[in-house]
Amino acid sequence: MEYVSIILAQLLYTASDVWKKAIFNVHGFNAGVFIKPVFIFALLIAGAGFLFQMHALSRIDLSRTIIIMGMLAVIFSAGAGAIFFREQFNYWNLAGILFALIAIIFVNIR
Repeated sequence: MEYVSIILAQLLYTASDVWKKAIFNVHGFNAGVFIKPVFIFALLIAGAGFLFQMHALSRIDLSRTIIIMGMLAVIFSAGAGAIFFREQFNYWNLAGILFALIAIIFVNIR
């Protein structure tokens, strides 16, 4: 269940980020956006992700949790960009994602 919490946390963080990006695309980045109900809802989604992350942290080592969340963040954000914002990927982008995943692993090797 702890690993499911990590996956749910990162999915919710990514969903919140996608939602906020869409809001900024429509309304621009200005102080008025931060009080709009749709933006506040996006923050609540991130808050739900935070609760799942805290559940995982209460049961799994910090270093393991952060490694997994970092890897999932790279994968989910790349996928979300392609799906929701029609971002195109070439071999350089895919190589960058692969290197990011490898770097996350190397940074956390003891």
